[in-house]
Amino acid sequence: MRKIAEHRKFEHINDYFVYEEKSDVRHEYYSENLFEMAASTKLHNQIVFYVTLLFRQLLLHKKFDISSEQVKVFIKSENIFFYPDVMIALPEQQEYFASYPILIAEVFSENSRKFDLVDKFLHYQKIETLQYYLLIEPEKHLLIFYIKTDDEDWETHTYTAANDVINLPKFNISIALKDIYQF
Repeated sequence: MRKIAEHRKFEHINDYFVYEEKSDVRHEYYSENLFEMAASTKLHNQIVFYVTLLFRQLLLHKKFDISSEQVKVFIKSENIFFYPDVMIALPEQQEYFASYPILIAEVFSENSRKFDLVDKFLHYQKIETLQYYLLIEPEKHLLIFYIKTDDEDWETHTYTAANDVINLPKFNISIALKDIYQF
């Protein structure tokens, strides 16, 4: 369970942004609670970097916003802000967050594994535009891939071999597991 840094209700989302700008650490916000973001390891950071770079290269001439770690996703229906490790979203005018992600990727850490697998995914499923959710294990070749089906259900696929290929038909691209684990 993640430790609540502070219970606080923001009357307007801009109040949360002002709070975050003044804070020395980032906070995810849901259920009227602020959750302090833990520091990441070098390995975590490398994987986030490789995945972001990979998507930037593959989607170079397509109109998507691709971000990593510092941009929030806003789940409007629940007034929730999370910081995904990697996000591909439809372009919009918002400066601090994305509301229309198509893909979200999270890199596991000891503190986030259960939360990313269960709680975050339950919330992420409420985002209409979300089509893909990738969960990446940093210590070994393991990627759990959720894809939304045409009937709005979620299929799960697990990849463990370096030559496994993950198809992302909504983007018309594929990625190999070995491209994520380039170290």
